[in-house]
Amino acid sequence: MSEQAGEQANPQFIATLEKGIRVLEMFRSGHASLGLTELAQNCDMTKSAAQRFTYTWCELGYLQKDERSRRYSLTHKALELGFLYLNSDPLISKALPALTRIRERCALTVNLSLLSGHDIVYVMRIPGTQQTFTEMLPGRRMPAWCTSAGRVLLAALPDARIRDSLAAQSLEPFTQQTQVDRQQLFEDILQARQQGYALASEQVLIGQIGVAAPIRNLHLQTVAAVNITASLSQWPAARMVDELVPLLMEATQSLVIG
Repeated sequence: MSEQAGEQANPQFIATLEKGIRVLEMFRSGHASLGLTELAQNCDMTKSAAQRFTYTWCELGYLQKDERSRRYSLTHKALELGFLYLNSDPLISKALPALTRIRERCALTVNLSLLSGHDIVYVMRIPGTQQTFTEMLPGRRMPAWCTSAGRVLLAALPDARIRDSLAAQSLEPFTQQTQVDRQQLFEDILQARQQGYALASEQVLIGQIGVAAPIRNLHLQTVAAVNITASLSQWPAARMVDELVPLLMEATQSLVIG
């Protein structure tokens, strides 16, 4: 039985609430707006059910409906939930000074990431001097297997769970350099575990390289990852290892999350 199926079999699980949240999660696709038919089909529910959920979210202020196009979009109220999380989570408050110091010393983009299923979520982003728009926004979700931060976070899992995670992914390449061989990825993740950091070159974007290291708690369990992204032309792998890995390791090892 899958974890989700197990949750739904639990009498404490509110299936209707899950369906309502599923409507909001459809906006992860990156579309600025979605129509009722799209929402119903993607959420695997009837159009009338989707209409009730969207009406409720609109009444609560999390969605708004364009009366001309009859399409729905998120409102600032969804962002407010993110602020409440960022403002209250102790990991964020403890990690922010360390990320700021890294940014000040290398002038590159620095991210704090958490593992979410088979993906990572960037929960804090301090942009470098040549950042793109997407590198400024927290909340972005990326596959764990192809990112330096994701490989560090996967490295903390038992070997069997790493293999299960790789097997569950379609492993579609982002670039011509993206590694999609599951056995090689497994070995790369084990190497990250052994050396304490992960390096990923042109796995997601051509010309971009990233390096990541874990943040651990008092029990030496990995709870998050910090990664630095840079231009490969200015920061070849050897330079990253020589100059940025020591900086990154110093910062992450000074953080102990209670």
